[in-house]
Amino acid sequence: MTQAVLKNPYLVVVLALAIAVLGVYTYPKIPKDLLPIFETPAVQIVTFYPGMPPVVMEKDIMSRMQRWTGQSIGIEHQEARAMTGVCVVKDFFREGTDVATAVSQVSMYAMSDMFYLPPGTIPPMVMPYDPTASLPLCLVVVSSPGMDEQQLYDIAYYELRNKLQSIQGVIAPAVFGGKLRRIYAYMEPTRLEAYGLSLIDVQQALAKYNVLIPAGNMKVGDADFQMFTNAVPETIDELNDTIVKVVGGVPVKISDLGRVENTSQIQSNIVRINGKRQAYIPIYRQPGANSISIVEAIERDLASILTNLKTERAGDQGVDDLVLSVAMDQTGPVKKSIWGLQKAAGLGGLLAGGVVLVFLRDLRSTLIVVLAIPLAILTAIIGLYFTGDTINAMTLGGLALAVGILVDQSIVVLENVVRHAGMGKAPAQAALDGAREVTVPIFVSTLTFIVVFFPVVFLKGLASYLFTPLAVAATIAIFASYVLSLTLVPGTAVVGRVFASELVVAGETPVNLP
Repeated sequence: MTQAVLKNPYLVVVLALAIAVLGVYTYPKIPKDLLPIFETPAVQIVTFYPGMPPVVMEKDIMSRMQRWTGQSIGIEHQEARAMTGVCVVKDFFREGTDVATAVSQVSMYAMSDMFYLPPGTIPPMVMPYDPTASLPLCLVVVSSPGMDEQQLYDIAYYELRNKLQSIQGVIAPAVFGGKLRRIYAYMEPTRLEAYGLSLIDVQQALAKYNVLIPAGNMKVGDADFQMFTNAVPETIDELNDTIVKVVGGVPVKISDLGRVENTSQIQSNIVRINGKRQAYIPIYRQPGANSISIVEAIERDLASILTNLKTERAGDQGVDDLVLSVAMDQTGPVKKSIWGLQKAAGLGGLLAGGVVLVFLRDLRSTLIVVLAIPLAILTAIIGLYFTGDTINAMTLGGLALAVGILVDQSIVVLENVVRHAGMGKAPAQAALDGAREVTVPIFVSTLTFIVVFFPVVFLKGLASYLFTPLAVAATIAIFASYVLSLTLVPGTAVVGRVFASELVVAGETPVNLP
C-alpha cells in the first residue's frame, strides 16, 4: 500500500477526498435512533372476545393459541397475557429466522385454531413485534374549542389515523380520549313485560329491519342495473318506528317499549391537555423503522393533513378551529443522546490532537496525525451504511472508544518517517523505509484491538442486539486507521516534503516540515 501511494503521492489526496465525500453523503441517509435495530424475529397474536372474563380468555383462548402457534419452526420461547376481553401471545423465534416466514407460520396456525375457539371469538390479529418499540414515539393531539369529544374522536379515529399510517414506519393503533359514538335503544322493563317481549326480541327486530345487502342485477334492454336491498334507517325517528311484534293486529314499535338515542359509549378514558378534554393518537414505529425520521415526517405532514381535513369537513361546527399538534415527543432525548455522543467523540479527537501536539511539538505533524481520526470515523460510517446498521448510542459509543486508538498507528508511522528523514534520506525513501519497518508491529497491534472487539459478534440474545453494532463500528474504524497510517501518513509526508522543496527552489524558506 505504501509503495503504491509513494509512486503517486497525490493519490492519497484523492483517497482522503473520496472517503470524505462518501462519508458525508451516507451519514444523513443512515437511520438514527437511541438503540440498534432489534433483528430477532418476534410475532404478536392479539385475540378479542369483548366482555369475556380473564380466566376464560386464558384457559379457552390464550392457552389454545399458545399450543397451536408454538408448533412454528424456530420458536425459542413464548410470552402470554390475558385480560378482560383480550389476550396477547408473543412468539419469539431464534436468531436467523426470517421475519416474513415467522409471521406466515404463526398466521397459518392462528387461523387454523379458529375452529376450536369459542363461538363469537374475533379472528386473531397477527403482527411483527418489536420489544424496543413498546412505548409511543409521540402523541398526535386533536383539539378544537368548538367541537365536543365525540366529534374529536370521530376525526381522530376515522380520518386522521388512516392518514398518519400512510407515513412510512408509522403504527397508529388506537385513539385515547373523546367519546365513541353509539346508537343505543333504552327499553322499559315494565313495557316489555306487558307485551310479553324480551331484549332479545328487540335486538332481533333491529337486526332484521336494518340491513343492506346486494340483491343481484337486472337487465333491461342493453342496460344492466345492480340491485341493492337497503333497509338502513337514516334517522333516529325511523329506528323508533321499527316494528318489534304485532299483537292483535296492532304493531308494537320500539317507541312503545322505550326509545332510541344518538349517544356515546360509556367513556372509559379521559384525556386532558392543558386542562381541556381532548383526544390523541399514540404513534408507534414499525420494526426497523427510524424514530427520528418518523416524528419529523409527522411534524412536516400535519399541516397538509389539517388543510385536507378542514376541506373535507367544511361546514361542520368548530372545524375552522381544529388544531393538530405533536405532544410528548420521545425523540428529543434520542437527539440529545446522539448529539452528546457526537460531541464526546469530537472532544476526544481534539484532546487526542492536543496531546499529540504537546509531545511532537510540531503543528504540521499533528495535523497529519489528527487528519486520520475523522477519515477513519467517516470510513466506519460508510461501513455502517452498507452493513445496514444505524447511528445509535452503541455505534457512537464504539467510535468514541476507538478515537484514542485511531491515532496510535499514525503516530508510530509518522515518527519513524521523520527519523529516517533525519538520516538524510530522500522524502519518498524515508517514507517507504519508515512505514516498512513498523508495518508488522502496527498490524499486530491493530489485530489485537480487533480481536478484543470482534468476538462480541458471536454473542446471542439481547447482548448481541446491543453490543454487536458497537463492535462492528469500532472494528471498521480501527482497521481503517491501520490502512490510513500506511497510506495517508507517508503520502502526506512526501507531499509536504515535495512542497517544501518547491518553496526552496522559489527562494522561500520552509518552516519545520516533517
